[in-house]
Formats: sequence, C-alpha cells, structure tokens
Amino acid sequence: MILLILAGLFVAQLGYYYSMLPATVATHFDGAGNPNGWMSKKGFAAFELILLLFLIGQFMYVPRMIEKMPDSLINMPNKTYWLAAGRRAETMSVFRNYFEWFSVVILLLFISINQLVFRANLDHENLSDREAWLIIGVFLVFTVVWLVSLVRKFRNVK
Repeated sequence: MILLILAGLFVAQLGYYYSMLPATVATHFDGAGNPNGWMSKKGFAAFELILLLFLIGQFMYVPRMIEKMPDSLINMPNKTYWLAAGRRAETMSVFRNYFEWFSVVILLLFISINQLVFRANLDHENLSDREAWLIIGVFLVFTVVWLVSLVRKFRNVK
C-alpha cells in the first residue's frame, strides 16, 4: 500500500510542477550542483514516468523471479535450510517483504531528488548539493542496514 501511495505522490509531484517547468529542463547536475545535462520538458516527464514503471516492475518482479529460480541459482547463507520444502514459501515471503521496503525507499529517494531538480529549474539556481548529498547519504546508510539485515536474517539457522 505504501508503494502505491508513493507512486501516486511521484506522479502528483510531476503533474504539479510540469506546467511550471521551462521548455528545456536541467536534468543532470555535477557534484557541486551545477547543471550539465538538459532535456525537453516532455522528454523529462516521459522519462520520469517510464522510470517509475520500471522501478515498480523491477521490485515487484525480482522476488517472483527468485521464487521460480532453481535453488542452484540462488546464492544465500544456509541455502539448504532456508529453501527446504517446508520453509521455501516463508523465505520467499521474506524476500518479497525486503524488496518491497527497498522499493519504497528508492521511490522516496527519487521523489526527494526530483523535488530538488524542480526547485533548481523553477528558481533558475544550481541544485542544492548539500541537500542532494544528504539524501544520497541517508539512502546509502539505509542500503547498508537493509543488506546487513537481509544477510543476518538468513545467516543463522533457527
């Protein structure tokens, strides 16, 4: 449900700012926040919507793809234990849950960065590099915690 709400927020954010954006939108910025890549407004909007569909599709599809994979292609700690017939369904449910939460955080990342991009374009200023690096730093910390938690979940045999 959270994923659907964030997807709606992503689309609403784009819809809200779309009419205010200039015909050519700064879409890429260097590490200091200086624009160094541009797209047409329509191209930017199309790219954003395709990106949203790709992200949702990827994070919904990957866990289901893992479910259908033979055990020999799955690399995880204590694989024999966690993929045993009586535990496989629960293990796959854990994978789906972890991937759903990661997709929520990815969408939060994109909504946050998009807000900075919209502000930079509307204010005719550089992207706030301090805010961008803070957002990216929080995302990286989450990713490390997420990975460690996922590995630890399957490290020990109950």
